[in-house]
Amino acid sequence: MKEYLEKIIKDRRSISEFSDRQVSNEFIDELIDLASFAPSSTNTQPWFFLIFKSEENKNRLNYYIDLGYEKLKNQLKDNNIISWTIFSKVADSFSKYWRFDKAPVYILCFARSYDKKGLSQIIKLSNNNNIENIANESTKTSVAMAMQNLLLGAYSKWLWTRIKDWIKFFLIDDEIKKQFYKEFSIPNDYSLISWIQIGYPKENKVKRVAFARLPIEKIRKYL
Repeated sequence: MKEYLEKIIKDRRSISEFSDRQVSNEFIDELIDLASFAPSSTNTQPWFFLIFKSEENKNRLNYYIDLGYEKLKNQLKDNNIISWTIFSKVADSFSKYWRFDKAPVYILCFARSYDKKGLSQIIKLSNNNNIENIANESTKTSVAMAMQNLLLGAYSKWLWTRIKDWIKFFLIDDEIKKQFYKEFSIPNDYSLISWIQIGYPKENKVKRVAFARLPIEKIRKYL
């Protein structure tokens, strides 16, 4: 079991090319269940997963991503930011990355605001934004751990994944965020943490090789 777990952790890779083979709701629910066993601050279990499977809704998601990108690009241009042209060219050259690549399943991972009964009320009464921010950051940490459970669980079932984190930029614009949340009935106190694609790989997919990891001496220090 120890060797199997190590293999799952070390062999999991992100891919960009998914086959058209559909992923069953049963499999997805199993992954969400695994995610829910992650630790969470004061057992708030703050995670919420919005799952896109229909082409119609995936197209709507990509619509908001494109809309946010164009809005941000125009804002940079209007503010006379020198780097806007560079940003635009780089983003356009990676246009496939800014959008979701074609995959059977897209999962948006959200965190609720800290809502532990009793403690959340005390935090609000403190009238200290720093304390409230720390509490809300703890919920984001919990969701990140739940996501790792989901990624490893997917790989153990021969499902491959890819994280799409940078696309969150489209929520920078308050109006676009408001429209997006309204269309998909997302509560306003939910923060988008990240995005996951899930599916089966194409047979001729490029096999990714793990980048060399930093030496352990550089990432830990005993005191």
